[in-house]
Amino acid sequence: MTSPITAAVDGGIGRLSLNRPQWINAIDLDMMHALTEQLDAWAEDAEVTAVLLEGAGDYGFCAGGDFRQITERAAEGMTVGAVFFRDEYRLIAKLAEYPKPIVSIMHGLTMGGGISLGGHVSTRVVTDRIKLGQPETGYGFVPDGGATWRLARTPGEIGTYLALNSADLTPGDAIALGFADVMVPTERIPELVAALTDASDAATPDEKARRLAADPGPSPILAARDWIDACYSADTVPAILERLWSFSNGQAVGGLTAADSADPDAAAAAGAAAEMLLRLSPTSLVATLRTVRAARDGETLREALERELRLARWFTTQPDLFTGIQALVAQNTQSLHQDFVPEWKPADIADVNVVDIAAAMSTQLRHSVFPRGLGIPDDSTEA
Repeated sequence: MTSPITAAVDGGIGRLSLNRPQWINAIDLDMMHALTEQLDAWAEDAEVTAVLLEGAGDYGFCAGGDFRQITERAAEGMTVGAVFFRDEYRLIAKLAEYPKPIVSIMHGLTMGGGISLGGHVSTRVVTDRIKLGQPETGYGFVPDGGATWRLARTPGEIGTYLALNSADLTPGDAIALGFADVMVPTERIPELVAALTDASDAATPDEKARRLAADPGPSPILAARDWIDACYSADTVPAILERLWSFSNGQAVGGLTAADSADPDAAAAAGAAAEMLLRLSPTSLVATLRTVRAARDGETLREALERELRLARWFTTQPDLFTGIQALVAQNTQSLHQDFVPEWKPADIADVNVVDIAAAMSTQLRHSVFPRGLGIPDDSTEA
C-alpha cells in the first residue's frame, strides 16, 4: 500500500509531501494522521529547522477533503464523518501554530481543505498555474477548516461573495486577498526547493521564497469590490439575490449603479453571480452566510474551527451533502452536462430551517476540536 505522504529531511528542512496524486492529493483519514504524526516528530527534532509542505503530481497541491470516504462510511452508520472533521481541524490548527517555519507550495488545483492545509502556515507560495477556490456550496456543504476565519478577513464583502458563489481565485486574487504570500513561477519551483534545502544559506525560508517571487498580476475580484460590497452586504441570501438582480438591471444598490462601477462588466457579472446562487444548495448558502459573518469581530482561528466542527457534523446528517457529493462524482466520471443541478432539499431558500442551522452553530459538542481546553481526553474516538 502506498503511503499517503512522503517525508524526508534535506539540508535541515523536513520535506513533507501529500502523496495521493491519483486523487489530486485529496485528504483522507490516513493522510491527516500521517501528517500529524510526522509534524509532531519534527517539532521535537533539533535537526529540522523548518518544514516544506508540497503535493505530489502535476495536477494540484490538494483537491480538498476526500468526501467519498465520509459519505461511504456515514451511509454505513459510522461516525467517521464527525471524526474526519475533528481530526482535520486539529491538524490545521497544528500547522497554524507550529513552532518552526512552514513553507507551503500550492500549485494547480487547490480547493477547500487544500487551501486550509497550505493556507494557514507561515509562508504560503502559489504558482502561476494555481486554481484556488472554496467550492463547498456547490456540493451541499460549507467552507470549513478555518476557511470562515480567513474569508471573514478579506476586504469588504469579498469573503462573503467567495464563500457563497464558490468563485475561483487567480494568483493575483490569492495574494491581494490574503490567501497566499508570494507567487513563484512554476518553472522556478525547483530553484525554490533547492534554496530552501541549502543549509549554507543563512536566509530564512520566507526570505528565500520572496527572492524568487514574481508579480502575480492584478486581482480581478478586488477590482469588482464596489458592486460586491454593495450587493453582498445584505443580511440574508434572498436580500443578496434581490440586490444582484436589481443591480444587473441598471438600478442603484447602496448608491452604486453598474454605470458608475469600476468594473466595466459589473452588470453582467452581478447577473451571473445571481444565476450561480440559484444553482447552489439553499441550505449551504444560508449556513455559509451565517458562519462567515460569525467569524468576524476578533474571533480566533481556534474559535472558528470549533464552530465549523459543529456545523460540519450537522451537515453529515443532511441530505444535501450526500446529494452534492454523488452529483460531483457523477459529473467527474460521466461528463454530465455543465448545467446539471442536484435536487437540493429543500429546493427553495425560503424553506431552509434557519432555527436548525443556528442551533447547529451554537450547540456545544461533547468532543471538541481542542479537548484539552475543555478537560476532555485527547484519545477520544467520538466527535
